[in-house]
Amino acid sequence: MNNEPRIYKNGNLWQKKVYKKMADYLCSIPEIKTFGKSINGNVYKHLLTLEQSRFNFITEDIYRLTKDRFNHHKAGDLNRVLTNTAASQPYCFNLIIYLQLHLALADRLFSNLLNKKVKIHHIEPEFTPNQCTIPGFEQTEDESIGDQKGKIGTDSDIAVFYSYENSKKGVLLIEFKFIESEFSTCTSYSEKEKIKSICDSGNFYTGLVNPIFEGQTDKTQCGYTQYKNWHLTNESSGMDTQILKGLNACPFRFGLNQLWRNMLLSKQVAKARHCNEFGFWVFSPKGNDAFLWKNGVTEKLFREILTEKGQKQFQIIHLETILDNLQNIISDQDKLWFNDLEKRYRIT
Repeated sequence: MNNEPRIYKNGNLWQKKVYKKMADYLCSIPEIKTFGKSINGNVYKHLLTLEQSRFNFITEDIYRLTKDRFNHHKAGDLNRVLTNTAASQPYCFNLIIYLQLHLALADRLFSNLLNKKVKIHHIEPEFTPNQCTIPGFEQTEDESIGDQKGKIGTDSDIAVFYSYENSKKGVLLIEFKFIESEFSTCTSYSEKEKIKSICDSGNFYTGLVNPIFEGQTDKTQCGYTQYKNWHLTNESSGMDTQILKGLNACPFRFGLNQLWRNMLLSKQVAKARHCNEFGFWVFSPKGNDAFLWKNGVTEKLFREILTEKGQKQFQIIHLETILDNLQNIISDQDKLWFNDLEKRYRIT
C-alpha cells in the first residue's frame, strides 16, 4: 500500500496516456488537495475521493442524473463511475446526458453522423431492453435477445431514438469504449472446457448450433442455446449465415462476441418498436485503435460475416470525430460544457 499520490503506470500505451492525462487534469483543479485510493489502498492521481466525486462530471445536472440513474437502474459500479476519471462511464455520461438534456444539439450532431436530417426524440444512457418507455416508439413485443435476468443480459451503453423524413423512425444502439483493450468475450468458451474443441473447429455450427434449430438444446453446450442469439442470427438480414457455416471455428469466442450480441439487440429493438431502420455503432478513441480494434483486425473479422446491409448498419465512430463535430455546431450556451469536455478528453 502506497499513500503517496502517484500516476498509475500499468496497462498498454494508450491506457498509460489516459491515466497521465486524467492525473494532469485533476492536478489542475485548485479544489482538489487529495486523491482517491484503488481497491489495494494505493493513492493515484486519476482517482477522486467520494467526497470530491462531483469533479468527475462537467455539470451539476450530469452529476445528479448519473447518481439517479444508478439509484433506479442497473448501471454497473457506482463507485467507479463517481471516482475514476479514466473509466468509460464518466466520459459517456458527460457527453450523453448533456445531449439528453439538449436535444436540439443532439439533432445537429446525429444529423451530421447519419448524413441526413433527423430529429432526436430520446437518448437513453445504459439502455436495458424492456425498461424504456418512449412516446411514439411504443414497444409491442419483447425487445431483448432473451438473456435478461437480474443484473445480467445484453444491454447497450447508449440508445438513440430518432425520426427522419417526417414519419419514419430509427434507433441506434451504441457501445462506448475509452480505455478498454477488448470487447466482452464468450463466457461459455472460457468456462466450459468440454466444448472448446468443438468451438475451435469447423464443426461448431453442426455440433452446437444446428441442434438448437432441431429442438435438441443442451444447456451444457453453448450457453447461447438458452437465448435467442442463434435464432436471431439465422433470421438476420445483416449477418451472412452461409459464411458463418463455412468458418473453421466459431467467430464469437473472443471480442466479436459483444459486437454480435449488440448487433442482434439493435435489430430486435427496432423490430419491437416498429422502426424503419436501425444501426449498431461503437464510439471509441482513435488512440485506442491498436488495442481495442487490434489495428483493424477485429473490425475486419466482424465485417467478413456481415451482409452488404449489415455493413451499413455497423459503424465505428471515433470520439475525436464527435469532438470535431461538436466544435462546429455548439451554440453559445454549450461552450462551457464543450470546453471542459475538450480539456478532459482531447488526448493527443
